[in-house]
Amino acid sequence: MVRVEQREEQRQGVTGIALSAALGLGIGVLGGMVLREFFGNVTAAPVKNAMRLLRPSESSNGFVDPDVLERSVYEALGGDPDTESLDVVVTALGDGIVELTGTVRDAMERQLAGDVARSVIGADVVVNRILVEGSDRMARELGSEAE
Repeated sequence: MVRVEQREEQRQGVTGIALSAALGLGIGVLGGMVLREFFGNVTAAPVKNAMRLLRPSESSNGFVDPDVLERSVYEALGGDPDTESLDVVVTALGDGIVELTGTVRDAMERQLAGDVARSVIGADVVVNRILVEGSDRMARELGSEAE
């Protein structure tokens, strides 16, 4: 009689654990969907940038060689499927400052290039001077007259 009661208790315990796990999984998935809607379209670049700010600098004195930084930004742009085909020129100006120039098709491409550049360790400031075809035509004409 005692064994039958113990088995019944064990079965109820296992069933309770399984139901709790299923309920927890369901709540987690639902919570994730709600957070996804709340935060919108989160891309990897801003998350990488935030993580870069939280971790210490890779170099002991905080100095990043401009040539290495420039190469790193080019590699990041070329390694991202959204920016690999963009015609962007990267110039490391020193002290963690990176300048992006060139022309892209739309504002989203311009934004993506800036986000990817900001995600590179050592790129503390990104000056995004990428022009958008059509909407920045006037700026380009004024720039060529100033030269």
